[in-house]
Amino acid sequence: MNYIKQHEKFLFFTTLFFLSVGALMAQVSVSGKVVNKENIPIPGVNVLIKDTTKGTETDYDGFFNIEAEIGSILVFKYLGLKTQEVTITQEQKELTITLLDNVDALDEVVVVGYGKKSKTKLISSVSTIDDETLKKLPVPQVSNALEGLASGLFVRQTSGEPGFSASSFEIRNFGNALVIVDGAPGDLNQLDPNEIEDISILKDAAAASVYGVQGGNGVVLITTRKGDVGKPKFTYSNQFTYSTFTSYPDFFTSAQYAEVLNEGLRNANQNPFYTETEIDLFRSGEDPINYPNTDWKDLVLEDWGFQQRHNINLSGGTENVKYFVSGGYLEQGSNYSADVLNFQQFNLRGNLNADVTDNLNLTLNLAARRGEREAPAYSAFDIFRELSRALPVDLAYYPDGTPVRPSFSPNHIQEGLRNFNAGYYRSTNNNIDAKLTLQWDINQVQGLSLKAYGSLVYDTSFDKDWGKGYELFTLNRQTGEYDSFTALPEGAFSETILQLSTNYSNHYVLRPSINYDRKFGNHSVSGLLLAEIQKIQGENFSGRRQDFQSSAIDQLYAGSLQNQVAEGGEFRENRLGYVGRFSYDFKSKYFLESSFRYDGSSRFAPGNEWGFFPSVSAGWRISEETFFEPIKDHLPELKIRASVGTAGNDNTAAYQWLSGFNYSFFYVIGDGTIPTIDNTALANRDITWETNTTYNVGLDTRLLNGDLQFSFDYFFRKRENVLAFASRSVPSTLGVSLAAENLYEFSNEGFEFSINYNKKVNDNLKLSGLLNFSRSREKAVFIDENLQEDPFMRQNLTITGGFTNLRRGYISQGLFQSQEEIDQWAIQDENGNASIQPGDVRYRDLNGDGIIDVRDQKVFGDGDKPAINYSLNLGVEYKRWSLSVLLTGAAGYDIYIDGEAQSPLVNGFNGYNYQLDYWTPQNIDAAYPRITNGGANPNNNRYSDFWMRDGSHLRIRNVNLSYSVPSVAEKLGVNDLTVFWTGTNLHVFKKYDEDFDPQNTSSVGWYYPQNKSFTFGVNLTF
Repeated sequence: MNYIKQHEKFLFFTTLFFLSVGALMAQVSVSGKVVNKENIPIPGVNVLIKDTTKGTETDYDGFFNIEAEIGSILVFKYLGLKTQEVTITQEQKELTITLLDNVDALDEVVVVGYGKKSKTKLISSVSTIDDETLKKLPVPQVSNALEGLASGLFVRQTSGEPGFSASSFEIRNFGNALVIVDGAPGDLNQLDPNEIEDISILKDAAAASVYGVQGGNGVVLITTRKGDVGKPKFTYSNQFTYSTFTSYPDFFTSAQYAEVLNEGLRNANQNPFYTETEIDLFRSGEDPINYPNTDWKDLVLEDWGFQQRHNINLSGGTENVKYFVSGGYLEQGSNYSADVLNFQQFNLRGNLNADVTDNLNLTLNLAARRGEREAPAYSAFDIFRELSRALPVDLAYYPDGTPVRPSFSPNHIQEGLRNFNAGYYRSTNNNIDAKLTLQWDINQVQGLSLKAYGSLVYDTSFDKDWGKGYELFTLNRQTGEYDSFTALPEGAFSETILQLSTNYSNHYVLRPSINYDRKFGNHSVSGLLLAEIQKIQGENFSGRRQDFQSSAIDQLYAGSLQNQVAEGGEFRENRLGYVGRFSYDFKSKYFLESSFRYDGSSRFAPGNEWGFFPSVSAGWRISEETFFEPIKDHLPELKIRASVGTAGNDNTAAYQWLSGFNYSFFYVIGDGTIPTIDNTALANRDITWETNTTYNVGLDTRLLNGDLQFSFDYFFRKRENVLAFASRSVPSTLGVSLAAENLYEFSNEGFEFSINYNKKVNDNLKLSGLLNFSRSREKAVFIDENLQEDPFMRQNLTITGGFTNLRRGYISQGLFQSQEEIDQWAIQDENGNASIQPGDVRYRDLNGDGIIDVRDQKVFGDGDKPAINYSLNLGVEYKRWSLSVLLTGAAGYDIYIDGEAQSPLVNGFNGYNYQLDYWTPQNIDAAYPRITNGGANPNNNRYSDFWMRDGSHLRIRNVNLSYSVPSVAEKLGVNDLTVFWTGTNLHVFKKYDEDFDPQNTSSVGWYYPQNKSFTFGVNLTF
């Protein structure tokens, strides 16, 4: 009985225990609101149940609701505010949480070389780019979106051609910058913008010198996204874009062409080719067969092209494991009327961050990218060249649709493009990127950690270029039948030609490092020691055959064995570097940092392969001094900084210190051909690093209670030992190509500033503005050039000592208006001005000798590289509406129009419509010289300021309008639903009349123009 009673007691208390625990663990609905210290609701706050993956976010009005167990702990986290934890009790089901400012978190963390640093302690020149701004720009390549987003970054997009529209970008006009993606060299254009979390621009030597031989021109650091603690967050976004050209000139109509041709013949004292009656027939269109007015531009080009981008990503995690997974797709169509130009890109990424133990962290980044290009056999250069030469007086198609063989060229542009009649170009690029990082925090030594980093980038590409002939026809008016003609592929002497090439490369990076970071009272110290090994290797192969048995078989085996070509090669490069960095600060007030990089490169001969590149920087937060207290309420932050450092550059052809041989001419001996070999160039075992020494002085401040931030930098860089060839000072009779030498020297000076304003006016209204300005010009301290014996030429044509990127030539003084003016002017045609006529360009006799020749040339303008870049990004947010406008501009450069862009009729060219403003006795204020027979005129086509145009411009780069739809989002069960409209490249304000984009670099206009686009899209977050 006692046993039974004891057992009953056990069951009773056990039941009571579990009932008590069950009551404590009961699920309850907890709701509430999160506000800041001004009682303003905070949207987007992470609300997590501690030690679980369960969580939610506050909505636009700061409200949240979550199912939680009594006794569990809710964690409230928001960037820039102190994290707060609340234990759920039976009574606490309605909460009001106030999150206070976190001074340390408000100090933005910036990604720098091999680590991160708070902006307060940053004493080098670094700019950052907001990833949200980046994602608003619906551009096909990430590099296109960088324009105007950071001071010191010079970005230029010279083409809008799908698959080839990437922008060039330089930091401070120093040259091509190094791009680092998640710790290793990479290509930012292979990324989906939705993958990117941070972009930092390292501009001075103190920031970039730790990257050694590759960082001499500055570094663009890109960090891809990581997961956050919280329940899984699924996001889908899309962009649908319609694009047209920003600008491109129209061509002459048939009547205009006929009038211009007649004008040129009359000026050459020849009879007109067309009668007035024929010109009227061209103009009226009464006889479109015999007197056509073909608009080739309209035939070849469409008004609108289509582009689309889609991205899905998933992120989340616990305190120990965080993940981010993304998949992206881009399709970019063209403005060709035939659907023969297309670019597609597929992106996959998976990033994992895991705490394996309490002090061991693992990061794994895996990415894959595939790019596919399909294009006609004609390049954009070929198409726009032939388009400019297509005569409107030529018929494109007979009434029954038969393609006509035109007179201007065997290549009928539209028919060659249609259905890939002239062949195609196809390219596939596959990229696999794997990165693994292990970090071990050593508990026994506070602040000490060891890190091991490994990266492999594997890249393969395959190109196929298939050219084939296609038929055009001429109507035989006697028989009424069509005579056939086969147009050959561009630049080929066969009706069929196939070229294949394949390439692969591996880029390995291994980097062990030791880090130390600790604070001792008012003193903070940090140190870094690392070694970095880089190995690059790859192979390439190409083959070519022609004269295929059938144009229907586009495979290499079907081509003729005659004149076949097979080529291939291999390359290997190795780099080894040792890096050290030491940082110290006292009370976050005085800062000192020193670093070095000791680099070795296989590009140089033994004995010269190593270089040592140190840097030092210092900073002072004046605003932390006692004497600054009276004005700190008005000026809460003021910091000055200075740095000096060196960086190497091995950006030159490899192995120039070795002699080599090339296959050269082929000689026929008997029935065969024998190749010969030739020396590549003299070897120079003494070549070594180009050295860049950069000085930088900067100032950072905040005003208006921190709402206004201002940053200014002045810099000076000196490039020494620049590799070049002494081709001017060594006679050409040497008989062998010269070796490269560390010969040239350049300097670069400039300044930049940014003004950033962010103001939350009230609960509903937020204003923002960012102004960036950069100026940078290069001087030639020494280059190899001929010594000018003539004092005037020595003063005006010597490059050493002056700015680079200058134009030198003749100085024009309008157009001759009469024969009397010509007779009284200096001789400028070496024949007593006998060939000069009214309407020709008049040049100034600068040295006063009565003859216009090379001794009358001088600097007349800048080259096509802008010395000044600026931008203004304005934004306003009102309730759920958001509007931003980005303006970008450039100045301090000129563009030059040449060849067919100068004069109509040149090389069978038709004519751009702006050329109709040519000189005649009735149009003496014309913008262009008189028309000449055949277009070319040695006098008028001299390289002179007459054909130079000021490239300064202001561009409406981007306008973005978005709206968050709360009611629809709630009905769909999603956290956020945002719809947006974006206009890109909407208008360009420029100083010249020709309809070429000011970022164009083709002096004749043979390029695929930049695009103006309109985008609609949706962002969904679950």
